[in-house]
Amino acid sequence: MPSKTTTSTKKPATGERQSRGDSVNQVTLIGRLVATPELRETGSGKSVTTIRVATNGKSHAEFHDVVLWGQLASFACIYLGKGRLVYIEGRLQSRQWQVTDGSARRTVEIVANRLQALSSKSASEAPAA
Repeated sequence: MPSKTTTSTKKPATGERQSRGDSVNQVTLIGRLVATPELRETGSGKSVTTIRVATNGKSHAEFHDVVLWGQLASFACIYLGKGRLVYIEGRLQSRQWQVTDGSARRTVEIVANRLQALSSKSASEAPAA
């Protein structure tokens, strides 16, 4: 039985992006926290924290900024401390802004959607009662 295929020649609407094929924006890291996370709140009351994770390369360490939102941010601030080994999944996101002197700045960070502690907590890292 011959297969029936259809080809669409429909052009995307104005302002709509045309796909050039499949793409993937996914990051997986295993590394150690450089500092203890600190919880912040946005103007709308959402919990957020930015952590720095160090990964070891062949000849030197790489440092990655990771943004955690909501429950992930709360979990990190309560249970994680400097030196903890963590597993992170997320996506890359770039941001641009202008500094007061007029120069443009740009950063690339990971927005996490999964976080897991891989090392056990030491007694000195126990949360305050």
